[in-house]
Amino acid sequence: MKIYDSLTKTTQELKVTNNQIRLYCCGPTVYNYIHLGNSRPSFTMDFLVRFLQWKGIKVDYLQNITDVDDKIIDKALAAKQSETDLANFYTDAYLEDLSALHIQPPTKLIKVSTVIDLMIEFIQKLVHQGDAYLEQENVFFDLNRWKGEYGKLSNRTLDSLAVARIEPETNLKHHPADFALWKKTEVGIKWTAPFGIGRPGWHTECALLNDFYFNHQTLSIHGGGVDLKFPHHENERIQYLAANNRELSEIWMHNGHLTFNDEKMSKSLDNMILVRDFLKDYHPDVLRWLFLTTAYTQPLDVSHDLLTQGQKFLDRLNNLTKKAKQLTAFDQLIDESTKESSSHFLERFNDFMNDDLNTPLVLSVLEQAIKAINKDLMKQKITPDFYELKTMLKVLGFSTSVNLAVNQEEKSLFLAWKKALEQKDYKNADTLRSQLIAKGLL
Repeated sequence: MKIYDSLTKTTQELKVTNNQIRLYCCGPTVYNYIHLGNSRPSFTMDFLVRFLQWKGIKVDYLQNITDVDDKIIDKALAAKQSETDLANFYTDAYLEDLSALHIQPPTKLIKVSTVIDLMIEFIQKLVHQGDAYLEQENVFFDLNRWKGEYGKLSNRTLDSLAVARIEPETNLKHHPADFALWKKTEVGIKWTAPFGIGRPGWHTECALLNDFYFNHQTLSIHGGGVDLKFPHHENERIQYLAANNRELSEIWMHNGHLTFNDEKMSKSLDNMILVRDFLKDYHPDVLRWLFLTTAYTQPLDVSHDLLTQGQKFLDRLNNLTKKAKQLTAFDQLIDESTKESSSHFLERFNDFMNDDLNTPLVLSVLEQAIKAINKDLMKQKITPDFYELKTMLKVLGFSTSVNLAVNQEEKSLFLAWKKALEQKDYKNADTLRSQLIAKGLL
């Protein structure tokens, strides 16, 4: 499998060792419900993980939960509740949203608050090595020591960052872009460390978690949104590099921005769509289909027209199932599924997924399969195409599938409807037809 690497700016072959890969994707800062943009990295990783698992590869997938952060503290203070209660509430909400979207949970979820001691040890190591320094009970990473490496991920140089997005304690730093590993604070939750009373900086948690959980081993893939490339992933990478003298990840996999009607989703524009609000109006598979329409590396614009197309896709799947079930109930379906596939949909699906998750072409294969199966059903036959479509939908994580099985109750209802039509008992036929529609069979 080949995946585009944001660090080398080239497509790299995924290295699989002992039939296993190590995967990390940045999780949420739990101070609010997640919106559609927040869900794109999770969907991208879900497509990847499900595909690799289908190929028989074990994926050790780690994700963090940032439950210690200024945003959480500010919101908790405003709401007059504890940071812990607030973070726990939105952590549960995040997991509920993942489940509602039919996204598989990571192998391991780790809350930052549970590894503070490890983070302190990690920071101490960097200070001891001379890669970080202490200033008035704050600890900063010394970027001058890594001038040749820093900025490679985001195509920046240290000299260009003198007036870039920086921490507020500029007067304490050796370089304006040096970032905080430990922040002295008197507000909100805090811990006692050898440096003083405070809390860790955001950029250290992911470096530490990968270092700790994967036992200093380089990741196979590090995922996340392109908005995190700088400064978060840049700062995460340089800390891990300093601590271990090796790269954090073999492949950096970044997904593009999400926009709504050509505007980036943001609080200032008040156009963020929460996942749970979206699900009040749309089936979760509509969103899954939506993220398949565009290569994950590219920006994606959410429009009402696109969402309508997604719903029509699900309608085509459901209508196909209805036709197949009706033919099964009437014993009119000729089973040719044991014959060798002439369409090779699954083979093409595999090739496109191996090509950096080329999901737009994968969708074209699904559409071709649906068209071919409808032609088969018109000839009252079922071929391997039906089961290849069923497999592809399952691998992609759709909860909507295609099915031709009918139970005895459904078959009896179909046969009663057919008999009423043959006897021209249209009143009874209409009643039975309404029952079949209510059950989603017609």
